[in-house]
Amino acid sequence: MKKLLVASIIMIFTISSIQAQKEEEKKDVKEELFVKLKEGAKPIIYVDGKIFDFPMELIDQSKIASVFIVKGKDAITKYKAPDGVVLITTKGLGSTPISDLDLSYKRDIGTKNDPKIIVDGKVVDKATLDNLKPETIDKMEVLKGKKAIESYNAPNGVIIITLKKG
Repeated sequence: MKKLLVASIIMIFTISSIQAQKEEEKKDVKEELFVKLKEGAKPIIYVDGKIFDFPMELIDQSKIASVFIVKGKDAITKYKAPDGVVLITTKGLGSTPISDLDLSYKRDIGTKNDPKIIVDGKVVDKATLDNLKPETIDKMEVLKGKKAIESYNAPNGVIIITLKKG
């Protein structure tokens, strides 16, 4: 009788262990975020309550907790966004290391409506920005609106880049 009891206990533990491994495998599966937009539509994107002025593809999918889409009358009345709104909430506050960002998106900078670019305290042109290597950047800051105008006389915003020393 004792042998039967011990054998059944071992069998129960073995089955429990196998089930736990299967559950762990399910958690490790990554889901890809796919948001399809109408051709030509440019919705306003909010990340953690702040407007995100860059392509949605730059957001690290592993850090996204939820995505909520607002369209139609609600988007127009609440956000003044006829193309809709994408509300993204991230899992935690904290910065994304530059090595984790996809920097393949390039926006043409150099028109009169573009932001002022400052690298290590000096105003630079588009060519200088294009030649910067991500691994040389220590810190990046973007200022918009009243703060950019008051501090840098930049009505279209300012991108402030600090390079690593040494």
